[in-house]
Amino acid sequence: MILAGEREISLVSWHEGHFHQLYPLANNPKIAMNLRDSFPQPYTIHDARHWIEHNQKFNPAQNFAIEFDGKLAGTIGSERGKDELRTNMELGFWVAESFWGKGIATEAVKIYTKYIFEKFDIHRIFAQVYDYNGQSMNVLEKAGYIPEAILKKAYIKQGTVGDIFQYVMIRDEK
Repeated sequence: MILAGEREISLVSWHEGHFHQLYPLANNPKIAMNLRDSFPQPYTIHDARHWIEHNQKFNPAQNFAIEFDGKLAGTIGSERGKDELRTNMELGFWVAESFWGKGIATEAVKIYTKYIFEKFDIHRIFAQVYDYNGQSMNVLEKAGYIPEAILKKAYIKQGTVGDIFQYVMIRDEK
């Protein structure tokens, strides 16, 4: 599946062609510091294989490769809430350092948000961002997400405790 946007940006279902491109891009401490600790660091070829194989089983797809001008530039996806929180999806994304500052993440978030509201019976998509990651906050705001909450002292990363900023897009309020 390919979801096309403007400016040569596409969201593409994960496939074997991404395998050797993914791990060199993902094996960057600057990427890992903005993601949950479950994101492997270092990121190995085995992690790339596991990620791609894991995502090939979803129908409809929930996680996509972000491609810019036909090259892998990052990833975007979500996880659906469980039980009484099943009307929520939590958004996550990252773009490789060599592609930063080009508007790729903002466009990818816009394309992905439209897709999720079309394919899934959910009411809200939210994203959580560490307090030092102003770039991701800007991406979400430019994509139409609104600040919803600040979770005080909600994370610890590399020994530092900080706040999480939560952004949301509500179906029919976009």
